[in-house]
Amino acid sequence: MHSVRKKILWLASWYPNREDPFDGDFIQRHAQAAALYNDIHVIVVKESKSVESTEIDTSESEGLKEQVIYYKSKSGVLSGLNKQLKWRKVYLSAIKEYIKVYGKPDLIHVHVPWKAGLIALELKNRWGIPFIVTEHWGIYNTVLKDNYFSKPFYFKLALKLIYRNVRLLISPSEYLAKSIQSSIVPLDYVIIPNVVDTSVFHVNLKKHSKFTFLHVSNMVPLKNVDGIISAFKKLIEVNNLNDVQLVLVGKKENSYLENASKTGLLNKNIFFKGEIAYADVAIEMQYAHCLVLNSKMENSPCVIGEALCCGLPVIATKVGGIPELIHLSNGILIEKNQNDILAESMLCMFNNYPSFNLLSIAEEASIRFSNNNVGLLHHKVYQSF
Repeated sequence: MHSVRKKILWLASWYPNREDPFDGDFIQRHAQAAALYNDIHVIVVKESKSVESTEIDTSESEGLKEQVIYYKSKSGVLSGLNKQLKWRKVYLSAIKEYIKVYGKPDLIHVHVPWKAGLIALELKNRWGIPFIVTEHWGIYNTVLKDNYFSKPFYFKLALKLIYRNVRLLISPSEYLAKSIQSSIVPLDYVIIPNVVDTSVFHVNLKKHSKFTFLHVSNMVPLKNVDGIISAFKKLIEVNNLNDVQLVLVGKKENSYLENASKTGLLNKNIFFKGEIAYADVAIEMQYAHCLVLNSKMENSPCVIGEALCCGLPVIATKVGGIPELIHLSNGILIEKNQNDILAESMLCMFNNYPSFNLLSIAEEASIRFSNNNVGLLHHKVYQSF
């Protein structure tokens, strides 16, 4: 099964780049995993104000070549149309060069169909190259304000056209796959989870002396960080607990700092770390006792996979694809917007922590989210074409 390496051309709408090194970093980790068993060539085209002409960043490793191409943005009355035409021209030019050097790919793999899927659609119609899609964008619901149903007519029409020509849908969660099926078109789909760097995120049995609840996110309102602070305050006050702490990792928002300050627990039991490096997140997880995620909506959060690989039990809301990741042996699921229940679940975790087998949690997760497993799952898909 491993012997036949196919040429797979990846067209990614999101991908780490000069201006945003974390944009779609989970897609890059998928590329690295897929490259274990197939030859992956990634092409990404980005508009940029910092270039005077087209510039290309290229990196190569075994089985993987990444090209991020930047073109100069322009303003003006027809800037929207001009940008779209320029983006298309640059993308097609890069693909023609790829075909000139390597020949036609065996398959095109689109990550986030808006709007790289438009290029794949054109290549299918022009050269008959089939394409598949991995969707990571969780917009197919009515919880998010900026959802699929609120988008302009042309956006929905284009996405429907792309999906109607897709040979297979890949999703990190059943929830997202089924949302796309019900919102757009019934499609065959395969679930491939996010990748966790298990060389960084691994179990450590040495913990903080204080029982530590950890939250890691981009701190947007959807994450309901205020609810976590409120629940933690109740946990301490109702149960007269002092030997616990809440550590929050992510962008420091003044409103959260103010709310934490009002509890009287800021820098005593509640600590904000701000935005920290990927490897430092792993260290925070290894020394914590429990991850808390209080989101109003999620797809399949990378942070849960990372925490589980560290042997960290998780308290999380029963939304989106989260129930596919959490079960009785590795965490507690709660309803969203239920601060009292969150406080009770934190107490339950504090009291019953020894019943969680950290090594078993880490072992199960490390197999599921490993580079090798995700690479093999991609390989199985590619071999079917």
